[in-house]
Amino acid sequence: MDERNPDPRVFGRVINLFIAHNLSSPNENEKILLKLLQGLVRNIKWSPEDVSVLFDALLQRFESVYRNDRSRLLTWLHQMLHCIQVNYITPTWRSKSGKTLLELVRDTTVTNEALKVCLADDGDKTLDEIIGEIRDGELNQVNEELLAEVQDVVSTVEAALMSHSSGAQLTGLKKDLMILCQAAKKTHFRPRVTQMVSWCLMALSKTGRLIQVGTGEGKSCIVAMFAAFRAMRGEKVDIMSSSSVLAERDLKQWRKFYDVLKISVDCNMNKEDKDLKKCYESQIVYGTVEQFAGDWLKHHVLRMDIFGQRTFQCAIVDEVDSLMLDKGHHVVYLSSDMPALQHLNPLLALIWATANQYSKVGTGQTVGPKYPFHQVVLEQIKQEGFDQLTVLQIAEDTGVLAEGTVREIQRQPSFLNEKTVNVAADKLVDFFRTVEMRFPSCQFALHSKNPDGSIEALNRRPPGESGQRRVSLLLNGGFCQYMYPDENSVLRAAEGEIRRALHFTPRELNKDEGSCCIPGFLSDLVKSKLKVWIENAFRAQMMEIDNEYVLEGHIIVPVDYSCTEVVENCMKWGDGLQQFLEMKHQLKLSDMTVITNYMSNVGLLQKYKSQIYGLSGTLGQQAEIEALKSVYEGIKSSQIPLFKRRKLFEVQGVIVKDERKWIEKICEVVSEQIKPTPYRSSRAVLVICESIKLAKVLYQIFGGRVPNTMLYIKKVRGNNVIFSKKLGAGDVIIATNLAGRGTDLQISDSVKAAGGLFVLQTFLPDNARVEAQAFGHAARQGSPGSAQIIVCFNHLPQPLQLLIVTRNLLSFMDNIADFSASFLRLFLQHLRHYQRSTASEDSQEISSLLSPILTENSPSDIMMVKEIRDASVAEQLSSYVECDLKNIKKKEELFNQYLETLDLLYKSNNKPTESDVSALHEFWGIWLLTKFTEEGSAVRLKEILKEDLTKAIKKLTQGEPPFSNPHYYTVHGSELHKMGKLSESISMYTKAINQDPCWAAVAYYNRAFASLTQQNRSQDNECLSQALEDLQKALMSVELYCTQLDVTYRSVTQKTPAPADNSTTRFDKHIMARHRVLVSFKSNIYEAMQKVDRARDSGGSVRMKKSPVYFLVSFEHLLPLPVILMESAWEIYSRDPLLRHQLLSQPSLDLFNELMGLESMGLTHIYVLDIPFSLVAFFSKVARALH
Repeated sequence: MDERNPDPRVFGRVINLFIAHNLSSPNENEKILLKLLQGLVRNIKWSPEDVSVLFDALLQRFESVYRNDRSRLLTWLHQMLHCIQVNYITPTWRSKSGKTLLELVRDTTVTNEALKVCLADDGDKTLDEIIGEIRDGELNQVNEELLAEVQDVVSTVEAALMSHSSGAQLTGLKKDLMILCQAAKKTHFRPRVTQMVSWCLMALSKTGRLIQVGTGEGKSCIVAMFAAFRAMRGEKVDIMSSSSVLAERDLKQWRKFYDVLKISVDCNMNKEDKDLKKCYESQIVYGTVEQFAGDWLKHHVLRMDIFGQRTFQCAIVDEVDSLMLDKGHHVVYLSSDMPALQHLNPLLALIWATANQYSKVGTGQTVGPKYPFHQVVLEQIKQEGFDQLTVLQIAEDTGVLAEGTVREIQRQPSFLNEKTVNVAADKLVDFFRTVEMRFPSCQFALHSKNPDGSIEALNRRPPGESGQRRVSLLLNGGFCQYMYPDENSVLRAAEGEIRRALHFTPRELNKDEGSCCIPGFLSDLVKSKLKVWIENAFRAQMMEIDNEYVLEGHIIVPVDYSCTEVVENCMKWGDGLQQFLEMKHQLKLSDMTVITNYMSNVGLLQKYKSQIYGLSGTLGQQAEIEALKSVYEGIKSSQIPLFKRRKLFEVQGVIVKDERKWIEKICEVVSEQIKPTPYRSSRAVLVICESIKLAKVLYQIFGGRVPNTMLYIKKVRGNNVIFSKKLGAGDVIIATNLAGRGTDLQISDSVKAAGGLFVLQTFLPDNARVEAQAFGHAARQGSPGSAQIIVCFNHLPQPLQLLIVTRNLLSFMDNIADFSASFLRLFLQHLRHYQRSTASEDSQEISSLLSPILTENSPSDIMMVKEIRDASVAEQLSSYVECDLKNIKKKEELFNQYLETLDLLYKSNNKPTESDVSALHEFWGIWLLTKFTEEGSAVRLKEILKEDLTKAIKKLTQGEPPFSNPHYYTVHGSELHKMGKLSESISMYTKAINQDPCWAAVAYYNRAFASLTQQNRSQDNECLSQALEDLQKALMSVELYCTQLDVTYRSVTQKTPAPADNSTTRFDKHIMARHRVLVSFKSNIYEAMQKVDRARDSGGSVRMKKSPVYFLVSFEHLLPLPVILMESAWEIYSRDPLLRHQLLSQPSLDLFNELMGLESMGLTHIYVLDIPFSLVAFFSKVARALH
């Protein structure tokens, strides 16, 4: 056969195969059909065989109704399958008449419309059904005796309510439940059977019980009924909600119910301190766990009588899994300002500047600051006699420097940088090669950066050659940058840089002008926390706005990124992280604080012992239940069935390869849901994003395309619009995980008919509980709904990414031998032939082809990822219980020991001064930072603390600070000065000066004027000379404050780009205000020095006029203060911490805040001097002149 003329039969077969392939590709309607059929298998747990049988029955039903018109087949199948899907009809489902779906489909006497109504018609479950489901539940810790009692009580009360009986004949729990149900019916509605069962389980439990009640099932009603029941027994009840909004909402909704029962109730949110005691006198108090903990701290630490006689009798916790597990380790503390920590600002700024000198390069390595090449060599070769000129001479000998350059540099050292700044890379390679030859112990790996950003090695080792470790350098002109392979090496290098630039006082100040100076009394704190601060500086670089934090005006506010995505208005980060983020955004720099008091969620709840009752829509799996049982005494769990069958259709999740396609997929899915189809109308969609950043991006995309798009990323008043109206067709809410808990979305009837709310989760939550909370917004109270997860592959952890890639490769190999495509082609050919034909055909032949098409041999990628996530939850919870909670408990035991010492101080004969209490708090806070270790045993730590507290109290009684802070002496001296005890105050100022004269500006200033006041009109030459000397030294000390302020400013701004419009940043304004106060202080000191000097020279005295420290700056700078206070009345009286913080952070208040800071350091007053005319002094001066 001629190879140039192929066999026409072969050519024909190829053409036929090509045509057959294209004809067998499903069209859009066929794709929808296959998707609906696949959904039954994937999401409603139908077997492929059952779907085949159902499809056959549907074809036969269609044939019986539309005998001569098969053109409508696909549209009709879409409608019927959609109806089955949205009503979540399983193979075992039965109608009210007891028929299965197959029986109804095959019953030709039932019309199509009647069939759809029948599928959608679900009544409330009976008491027997509910008890049966509880009995069979895996997580239900109930016995038959308890279930029998519950059934008896509920059935009796339900019967009495149905018959409109007064229930006068009832006794015991039955009578209590009847009273509660009647009150609820009178003010709200008659409680459902599931709510009464939930109440019974808690009321019959002698110890705490956690109950899972589905989202939208009426938890607030159960809480109110159980709280009222315990209050009717004479107990105090604390109801803890997951947010202040929910606490206030629930109290408002159920206040009439409590009024009917004559039970006093209040909410501890947004109360002034003076009103809290009255609040806690109520039988029932609503609030958040943070507010209860904060009020407990006020009662015990600030000695405010808030709780009165109230004890921890009964706690009812809403969203109990979130508060006990996700937020169990969260700690509430009252802010404890320690003015001395302002001294750490230059160090934090230095750390930030150092961290900013490190950056990633093309190889994935990190490079550090630039150093002149000769400095790098000197650092590596530590040999006697080897100095800078020796290195430069080698550079000259190798051609790096021109001949004669070294002599020129010797004559004029300032030429050094100019001569070494521009050096070719190849010359430097020769130079380092010469250095290596002369000093074999010193080896370098040299690199350069190409224009495209890639890194090129300049002196590779020959293949097979191994040797000592080489120092990696990136060459850049005449400079070198060290290259670091990992994070730890970067941190070590940064720490070395910082330690070299850090100095502790007291020391000579003129030797290292411009260096970072920290008071010596903070050295232990710095040494123990420096590594943590450095780590947080690098962490702050990586953190993203609208992700881990948000900017509220000029304030950094943390976001609960891993759990609820709530903007934490009450929180600040510790260990310098807050300050580094403020530097990153050029904001006002807040001072670090020391935590001296705290109460964790776990610690507070454990005070209720076995009387904790909690409700949640998602208690979780066995691992979560076991963790809760191990932490809380005698607690048991129950899972209450939904009062109606749930109709949540979970669309199979998707993992998308990259971010661009991931966002496109999200948009595609949302568009599909809000667009009407031939078988349904438009739906409403809730999109839940992992970060505020993504929510804003999606809102921008949809804002231009979908008119009814709403954004929900913060809990503010404006959000009421979202929840006050029912979501209609085409409405889209873009939200963060903030919408996961405590939000109630209502949908219109048209949306329900279209399939209900569609929830789209755009990330993989950390656990199944968070996922279930989000999905819980769909299919509430018997309505239909659906949900789906769409995850970006790049957002998954690296091990999961590798696992998915490997699995997909294996699946590809399996698919080579997959015959399902052949069955699909046959199915489509038969289906199309069936539609075109009018003859009676065997529908079973078509449906039999479905089973192999719908059969899936392995779970999807998203299912695998979820299984791995769920398996890791147990390990994480074990670590949480064994490590995190143990450390929290250890700290709280130490804190309780400290509280006992504080009680002894208050109960002593002499009431402690404010400065003594502040000093003890300060000592305890620093002790916790420097001596607490997670590894140390609680017993040993308590022994050390007891010993140290005993010494601290002893020091206080002797007038000494327990923590060697010289500012304590200054503040205590000011208190004595105010009391007229001038000699004692001078003694205190002297102690402050002796401890560290470098920072004793206020002590010198106060001592000078205390001495002058003590001498009054008897001021002799010696007194004036001593005052003058003190004022001179005060001036020098203020200069150090100014120098360190300059260090702070330069360190923060040197690597931070200026605003595009060159406007003054918030940081600039803050530094200017602090500088103005220091300059004013210097001017006041200088003027006083001149007056004292003149008085001394004239033989006279000085007269002093004392004013509050707020008169240090001119009055015009404080003029805006009254205006701001008048305009900000709402912020002042608001209990919202963010509003108050924003008010105090206004630039116009900076001067006032700085003056308050000086006052807290002991500068309570300033002095203006005058020299009165004296004849005696005049003639004395004349006499001295004549002699």
